[in-house]
Amino acid sequence: MENGFEPQAEIKSDPIEQVELEPSWNAWQSLPERWQQNHGSLLMAFATLVFLTGIGVLTYRQNQFRPPAFPDASSINPAHNNALTALDLATGEAANATEERVLIRVIGAIPSDSLVWLALYNADTSFNDPENALVAAQLPIQPNGVAACTIPISQLPKRFAIAAFHDTDNDGALSRNQFGIPAERYGFSNNARGKFGPPDFEEAVIDRPENGETPIDVEIY
Repeated sequence: MENGFEPQAEIKSDPIEQVELEPSWNAWQSLPERWQQNHGSLLMAFATLVFLTGIGVLTYRQNQFRPPAFPDASSINPAHNNALTALDLATGEAANATEERVLIRVIGAIPSDSLVWLALYNADTSFNDPENALVAAQLPIQPNGVAACTIPISQLPKRFAIAAFHDTDNDGALSRNQFGIPAERYGFSNNARGKFGPPDFEEAVIDRPENGETPIDVEIY
């Protein structure tokens, strides 16, 4: 001891323990980045589920599609060599030559030996129903892709709808693909088109014309 002071023992501090952060942790990441990192997989799974559900619903709705219905009938007269002769809707017999009639044209068929099927409905309850169509016919296709017939105006109901399709394979039915979507050209009066099947009667309905000056056109595609 020198000068009355006792030397103090050297004090050594414990080493500071170093903590390693996880490689995925970044203190400078923004909250949105960290949220996306933690929940991205969950969002992807949810999006996949929504997508698959949508595909399932669409497939189901397409399979519910009811094609235009065409019972076995021949109440209207098709056009042959541009010579149009009217038939009485009720009897199928030739109508009075002086009786005013209207021309119905189905436009958009592919010229061939196949036929265009046409049906006329007069009520919502019978629309697209094979047993209750007012009249139906099979029409030959002219070189310009039009199939036509004439009907006496007096035989038409006040309100009616027309459905038509081009039977390209001559099997008597509207062909569809594996998803239930029509594979042949079809259409309705008033250019009605349903999103997941045929349109409603009110969408396709038209009024009986007062005269035969203007033809009734139904586009198929």
